[in-house]
Amino acid sequence: MHHNRRKLITAALAVLTLAGAAPIIAQDSTRGPGASRLDYLAGYLSLTDAQKAQAKTIFDAASTASATAQGQSTAARDALKAAIKTNASDSELDRLAAATGVIHGQLEAIQAKASAKFYALLNAEQKTKYDSLGNRQGGAGRNSLRSRRL
Repeated sequence: MHHNRRKLITAALAVLTLAGAAPIIAQDSTRGPGASRLDYLAGYLSLTDAQKAQAKTIFDAASTASATAQGQSTAARDALKAAIKTNASDSELDRLAAATGVIHGQLEAIQAKASAKFYALLNAEQKTKYDSLGNRQGGAGRNSLRSRRL
């Protein structure tokens, strides 16, 4: 039993370490994960070619970072489920639950940073149009890039 708890603690610490080291790497493909979202925004906002290229880099990097963090989130939730099944102590459950919270916060930060970078690319007219999208399509609000998979 003590050996299982040690494994759980080690797994949780590994998840926390990995969560802090997740690199943001722009994808190299010509049609990355954010392509349909970018196509929509490019048309709706009349983005220039330069804005499209910058937006693609932003969206691809956020998608890559999100995928990495999602994998870490799955591992953290699995560690928490395993701890529940072994009747781990309250303090161990607290640590494991906190690990999932840290990763969730990183996902929120990835999306917020990508949204801010994209919004900064826009001119005043484009910002007005983007803001009019609101939560329906993901305007500059909280879920701006998450409303559809990047």
